[in-house]
Amino acid sequence: MKRRAFYFIAPFFVMHAVMVIAQKTEKPAPRFTLTISNGGPDSLGRYVLEVTETNISNEVLRESVCVPAAFEVGIKVSVIYNGSPLDMDETRPATRYIKSKREGKGLCPGKVFTHEAKPGGGPEGAFEDNLDVSLLYDMSKPGTYEITVYKETFPHSPEKSVTVKSNTIAIVVPEPEPSAAGGPVMK
Repeated sequence: MKRRAFYFIAPFFVMHAVMVIAQKTEKPAPRFTLTISNGGPDSLGRYVLEVTETNISNEVLRESVCVPAAFEVGIKVSVIYNGSPLDMDETRPATRYIKSKREGKGLCPGKVFTHEAKPGGGPEGAFEDNLDVSLLYDMSKPGTYEITVYKETFPHSPEKSVTVKSNTIAIVVPEPEPSAAGGPVMK
């Protein structure tokens, strides 16, 4: 009789264990999309992107972010230079800060703002921020730079976070033109 009860009860526990495991591995769908634009150099020669996070959910999104966006925990920038991945410039303070933040050290060096985006996108349904890629990468060499931005949906909860990928922007840095005096001239 004990054996027969085991055969009826054991599957019950196994089914519940499988359901609990299945629930833990399921991640929520992203509630936003990312778009980047304006990849050209500004008047100071910096490459500043406009990053737009559009709410595609049916609820209001509220988020505290570190400004400038280069310091935001869930933001990652990928730069491909002439077809090869470019490493962040280790000499730049922003790069050192980001590495220390990933190691669990440091607070936001800028300001922390709370964004709110209404459902459905539009002007009130998106966050817009500037991302100065020059804080992280040296983009002074002539060639083609392809930039993509990634953002985690829940950067402080990796078990439920999903990575959202933006579009990719190509920036071409031209060769300097020789001047009449023989020296290089930057455009």
